[in-house]
Amino acid sequence: MWQPSTLWTDGEVIVLTNMMIGLVQMVDARSLVPIEGHMFGFPYDAVRLGADLAVIDLMAGGVVWASTRDVILAIDEQQVFLPVGLATDGERLWVSDWATGTVWQVAFEGAAALPAVPVASELANPEGLAPDGLGGLLVVETGAKQLSRIDLATGDVEPIASGLDVGLAALPGMPPPFLRSGVTVDAAGAIYVIGDVTNVVYRITRR
Repeated sequence: MWQPSTLWTDGEVIVLTNMMIGLVQMVDARSLVPIEGHMFGFPYDAVRLGADLAVIDLMAGGVVWASTRDVILAIDEQQVFLPVGLATDGERLWVSDWATGTVWQVAFEGAAALPAVPVASELANPEGLAPDGLGGLLVVETGAKQLSRIDLATGDVEPIASGLDVGLAALPGMPPPFLRSGVTVDAAGAIYVIGDVTNVVYRITRR
């Protein structure tokens, strides 16, 4: 069994990504039987959106659809430089750009992506993203060693937890980040963050 670098699930399927071997695989969450697999050049993250997978592939030039490789959000080296994290609510897609500190929101008309709009900027190396179910988007700011919340209605950003062991430095010759610090929210509202520096999982309870 190969070791994934990221994992995403909606309870029905599990999407596994391994950037080192270039494989993105969708697995049935109950039976753990593989449903489909796709090879990419350098995939950072992937989520299921509708009947397809949205994948960050640096070799393909940004965020693309797995089935067609059509571009959802391109690395244009003007506004988007290094997308590393994805999240979705089933209708919209959010993308974190580690290099610029911007989190982008993409809406769709069918499979066609509408122009991306920024929902937050000037973040410190944002990586993992997750909607919190309360109108906000959680983001791991590895440059600030903290978890923050973006209010999607206003764009306001507030720290949730600080002093996290996140932001593992990349190996020589590898693009930063080497491993993405992820975040997820369970059915009870508890938040979990991966601390990639010391291999820990933080459980954060809202007050």
